[in-house]
Amino acid sequence: MEPTTVAVGRRYTQARGRARREALLRTARDLLQERDIEDITLPMVSEAADIPSSSTYHFFPDMRELYKELARATADEMLANEITIDANASWQSIISAFLLNSASFFNAHRAARQLMLGPRTTPDIRQAGCHDDYRFGAQLHAVIAERFHLPELEEPVALFFRAIVIADAFFALSVLEHDIVTAHMILEAERATVAYLCNYLPPVLQRRKSGDFEAASIA
Repeated sequence: MEPTTVAVGRRYTQARGRARREALLRTARDLLQERDIEDITLPMVSEAADIPSSSTYHFFPDMRELYKELARATADEMLANEITIDANASWQSIISAFLLNSASFFNAHRAARQLMLGPRTTPDIRQAGCHDDYRFGAQLHAVIAERFHLPELEEPVALFFRAIVIADAFFALSVLEHDIVTAHMILEAERATVAYLCNYLPPVLQRRKSGDFEAASIA
C-alpha cells in the first residue's frame, strides 16, 4: 500500500472517530435536557446516537468519563459566551454582569445545570468543568484589571476564581430548590461575591487613564 494511501486512511479513521465522539457528547447533552443525570446509561447514549456499543466504550468507558468530557465542553461554551460591559461600569457592576450572564446560560441549558450545579452530579464531574483550571477567574480578572488599577494581590486569578466558586454555591442551592437559578439567588450570589472581593479590593477602584473604554465584551 502506498504511503499516501495509508495517510489518507488514517486521517479518515481519525475524522470518523472525532465525529463519533462528538455525536456521543451531543446525544448525552440532549438526553440531559429531558432526563435526570442518574437515569442515563452508556448503552442508552450509544443507541440514541446510533453508534455501536464497542465504539462507545472505546471513547468513554463509563458515563462518568463522558459527563466529565461534556462538562469541559460546556465550560468552553460558557467562556466563549460574550458579555457586554458598559464603559463606565464599576467593578461591582462587572461582577453583576458576569454572574447574570452565567445564570442565564445555566437557566437555558438544563444539561449544564445538572452537570455543574446539580445535587446528583459528582465532584469530579463538577471539577472537570470548573475546577481543573482557573479560566473563569482569569477571564474575570482580565476584564477588571484592564479597566482599573488593582492593588497588589497574591494569586489574583485564584482570588477571582474563588469568588466565582462562592457564586456557584448559591446557584447550586437555587438549582437544588427550584431547578433553576432564580433572580433572588442571582442577587444573593452577587452580594456574597462582592463581599468576598471587598476584603481585597477597595469599594472604588482608580480607573486606568487609557481606559476611556467604549462598551466592550467579555469573551
